Amino acid sequence: MFIIGDILLFLTTALILSITCLCVLLHVRSKDSYTGSFLTVLIPLCLQMCLIMLYAYIIRVYPPEVLDGDVYRFFCLASTLVSILLTTLILLMMSHYLVALLPANTQEKAIGNRIIRVIILTFLTLSLLFIINKSKGDWILAMNLTFKYHFFYGSMFMVAHGLTSLFYRKKAQGWEQERLLTGICATFLPLLVLFPLDLIFFRNHAFKLTYLTFSAFVVFLYYFISRRYFLTYEAVNSKVLSLQAEFLSEKGVSSREQEIIALLMEGFSTPEIGEKLFISPNTVKTHIKNIYAKLEVSNRVQLFSCLQQKLK
Repeated sequence: MFIIGDILLFLTTALILSITCLCVLLHVRSKDSYTGSFLTVLIPLCLQMCLIMLYAYIIRVYPPEVLDGDVYRFFCLASTLVSILLTTLILLMMSHYLVALLPANTQEKAIGNRIIRVIILTFLTLSLLFIINKSKGDWILAMNLTFKYHFFYGSMFMVAHGLTSLFYRKKAQGWEQERLLTGICATFLPLLVLFPLDLIFFRNHAFKLTYLTFSAFVVFLYYFISRRYFLTYEAVNSKVLSLQAEFLSEKGVSSREQEIIALLMEGFSTPEIGEKLFISPNTVKTHIKNIYAKLEVSNRVQLFSCLQQKLK
């Protein structure tokens, strides 16, 4: 069971890290609001999983004399505090993200966020008091308690998120909101089953089966991003000239530049566009530069994202 836990911990951390990096790349390229909101959850989650993995392996790498020194105790103290703060931040960001996603009015969302802040602050205060009281100044013990149990028990807050998403899912406005709410309830409600299994099989291991729900969540986000950025553009391609003509004209985009936009969205390269329109590649580059300036974007992904938003 110990070996299985090690393998699952490595795979879970690698998966969360890779999808977080993908989301960062897409956000840099597209400046999209969805990737920005995802990253508020993914970045602290990624850091937490990397810290858990570091904790799981550091005691196996260094000799006992190092693990008994003051440097290691300081590392234990720092790791304990960082882990508690990261767990709190994950819960806070996930809660804010869910409230922003819900089909509720502005006043209801404001009340929800205030309640969340009170709950999360209480959680942080009780966590610090419990860890400090239980360890009694032994920071090695404090780190062991934190990494084996704190994030694990904190993850159970996600059950409330799953139930809330399940309740609001049928009130969703649009397929994107419905898909995201469905993903939250589908990935976090299984915690009700995984939590008791962890208490039986992985109680003393850094890895917990409940962490698989976060893996499922980031995989769902990857699926959502894939559909949003790589599949829906085909639908945009067929509509851009008919539905976006007025918008593009208002931005000062000429008919020739609209032709180039259509070819860009079909995946043609600069030389290929030049061949189709019987103009030089340098002329195409000039047109593209002008298009980007008029629409206030800096690359194709941002261009596609801009036009896709205008179709809604």
